[in-house]
Amino acid sequence: MRRSPLAILFVTVFLDLLGFGIVVPFLAYYVESFGAKASTVGLLMSAFSLAQFLFAPVWGRLSDRVGRRPIILVGLFGSAIGFTLFGLAGSLPLLFIGRIVAGVSGATIPTAQAYIADSTSPENRAKGMGLIGAAFGLGFIIGPALGGLLADASVPLSRLLPAGTLSALLRENPYALPSLAAAALSALNFIAASLFLPESLPPELRARAQARRRGGRFAALREGLASDRLRGLILIGFIYVAGFAMMETTFTLLVEHRLGVGATAEAHAQLVRRVGYVFALIGGIATLMQAGLAGRLARKFGEERMLFAGIVAAAGAFALLPLSTSWAGFYLGSALLAFASGLTNPSYASLVSRAAQADAQGGTLGVSQSAASLSRVVGPFVAGLLFQRVAPGAPYAVAAVLAVVAAVVAARLRSVPGARGESPSPVSRMAGAEATDPR
Repeated sequence: MRRSPLAILFVTVFLDLLGFGIVVPFLAYYVESFGAKASTVGLLMSAFSLAQFLFAPVWGRLSDRVGRRPIILVGLFGSAIGFTLFGLAGSLPLLFIGRIVAGVSGATIPTAQAYIADSTSPENRAKGMGLIGAAFGLGFIIGPALGGLLADASVPLSRLLPAGTLSALLRENPYALPSLAAAALSALNFIAASLFLPESLPPELRARAQARRRGGRFAALREGLASDRLRGLILIGFIYVAGFAMMETTFTLLVEHRLGVGATAEAHAQLVRRVGYVFALIGGIATLMQAGLAGRLARKFGEERMLFAGIVAAAGAFALLPLSTSWAGFYLGSALLAFASGLTNPSYASLVSRAAQADAQGGTLGVSQSAASLSRVVGPFVAGLLFQRVAPGAPYAVAAVLAVVAAVVAARLRSVPGARGESPSPVSRMAGAEATDPR
């Protein structure tokens, strides 16, 4: 394994996910500061996921022809622009433009995974893919907590600065500081990768990809849905991720509604800081579960049972969260949801890979990830509408019902033929990293 390029790539992905995580806690408040409603919050998150859904395969195919390094650099540069537009947005349309630019630019994670495949030998492939999963986890643990702290510090910092444009910006828009911090991280990441990240794809393979006829999306779709078992698994993935996305979209608004937070900028900033801690807790528990406990549980109980248990735990967490009336309740529900994710994500990814034919792994896993991206388009939009027009707890009730449906499908999987009995391949481990991508 070429350690130096992989270490650089680890830092690159970590900083990219750190920048993304920074904006998660205050996204809902930022949208509301322009006079928009909860449905618009969901629409903004759906726009980000739709941009990723559309551009991830584009960047991936392009990286096969021109190399990994240029695509990664373009993504980092675009992320810096997107976060800057987002932080300095003076209107709702500019907020959407900044978020869409960030979504397009952040769709290069599959290219980073391809870089790992280029840079590792077969026996070290799983270890290399583990670096990507660790970078995901660390970025999403630290990012939300850092975003909450920076939003909380924005107004006090504006009072320490001399009167001027910067102090006025921080005072009037406490979410500019964490957004610009994310932009600065992306810019520094771009400079570092430009200097130190080598190309991983040999010229002869690039030439072969340029000469090769493009693969059809419908062929990949047929491979990904080749059996009843695969169709059931991908349905489970779509339903589960949709419920989780509904929670992410409305969690800050639910806490505000249940705890009666004040309407001042300082009160909002303090709430954002504490919500950041909650998301960091979710990321931390899920990462520890996947790094240590999940493998032992799968060997002892089997992946089907592990998947079923995780989905049932998620249903309980979705039902518990809207009933919470204190921070203790929200932390308890979030910890249960993190535990559920730690069980569900690795078992789901492994089962999809094991159910696929050996020569159709890429197409099958691609369909699985496309389904997850689509659910992140639909889930936030529906959650915003339910929160605004029905009740604050409505998105969580729907998410719980969806989880129950997914659990029923998971329970039936054990009687559906099509699973291969071999251990998960390195590709399945890569899928585990993709499944935990919070974006």
